[in-house]
Amino acid sequence: MGSLVGLLVPAGLLSLSLFMHILSCALYNNWWPLIAWLLYALMLLPLAVLMREGESAFEPGSAAAKHWSLFVLSTLITLVIGVPITLWHVDVIESGPVFLNFSGFVLLVATGAAGVLLGGGEEDSWGS
Repeated sequence: MGSLVGLLVPAGLLSLSLFMHILSCALYNNWWPLIAWLLYALMLLPLAVLMREGESAFEPGSAAAKHWSLFVLSTLITLVIGVPITLWHVDVIESGPVFLNFSGFVLLVATGAAGVLLGGGEEDSWGS
């Protein structure tokens, strides 16, 4: 039962996060807030580097890769928060999509936290 909860809770939070982003665009008939999805897609690369660094922490040069991936990841997170505020400031979008985008971002962070807390302790062997 715990394995099922560890799978369903992050999946539900992720789908709710994506729904909030689409809702922020559809309710106000302005599709500019979907720029956040591009930034989310770009976040996968530094996250992949950070996940790989856990395996090769003692190889030479791995500290530089870790620091650069943390820098790029923090820059992208700042952009996820800052781009909707900037679009609102220059009157491209209204304040409603900004708050819906932020709620989608918070749900995405909650998805990551739920994935780590609920499913991170298990060893996945992928069938072996």
